[in-house]
Amino acid sequence: MTTIPSNGTTKNKPRLNHDGYSYIMDRSTSEKNYWQCIKYYSDRCHSRLHTCISTNAIVKPPSEHTCKVNGITLELRVFNEHVADRAFNTQEIPDTIIINCYKDISDPSIVRLPARDNIKRRIRMLRHNNQVVKDPNDPNFPSVPIQLTKTARKDQFLRCDTGPGDDRILIFASDEQVDVLQDTDEFLVDGTFKVVPDIFYQLYIIHGVFRDHAIPLIYALLRRKTKETYQHFIREILNIAPRWSPRAVMLDFEQASFGAFQAAFPNASLSGCYFH
Repeated sequence: MTTIPSNGTTKNKPRLNHDGYSYIMDRSTSEKNYWQCIKYYSDRCHSRLHTCISTNAIVKPPSEHTCKVNGITLELRVFNEHVADRAFNTQEIPDTIIINCYKDISDPSIVRLPARDNIKRRIRMLRHNNQVVKDPNDPNFPSVPIQLTKTARKDQFLRCDTGPGDDRILIFASDEQVDVLQDTDEFLVDGTFKVVPDIFYQLYIIHGVFRDHAIPLIYALLRRKTKETYQHFIREILNIAPRWSPRAVMLDFEQASFGAFQAAFPNASLSGCYFH
């Protein structure tokens, strides 16, 4: 299901943009929002779509539009959708967002866009209104902002924060990921270094082999790569998922992580791999 953000208001009614068309809120129930084409009255367009209140996912796609939208108008609406999406869902600077969104529209449409400074101002406003959180620059930040501890469905995602300190660990997993972690016994483990905030050393990921597919189950931000750090990390996971009992673990040849898993799960089969 596609998830779409709200895009402000029109005549004091919530508005959203999707696939180049705009919709305004018609009515709501306890589970759904009902939207109608913004040209319902002016062009008698009866296209409608439904979204889930808790997730903003489209649960009933829009019916066919009868209103007329020329190519440039459509491209401009899509451009605005893409700008809003990247403002909400990336940490790109405004100039990068604009460059990436320019790629999808024609020169005649670019001429019709607002001034670049106005687009950047809109991006900053969108982020301010959505309370996008900047990366902390101090590892001793007091706590993870509440909006980053939940999934899009408002379920718990942050499972562990060991608190300020030189060996701080953050562990993230959804309810479903924790369940799968405890219901499977074959795992692939690895760290990556290019996508982490400067105050952490690596993003450490545990994948589980579930129904013949490797799926990510645990994400952890670690400040060190010592055996003690990995042992602490494993203990915290066992607090989250006490039934976690690996039968086989494939990981790289890093001695610290290998030793930590061997000590925690002496009966598990550990294997090293350069590419996994």
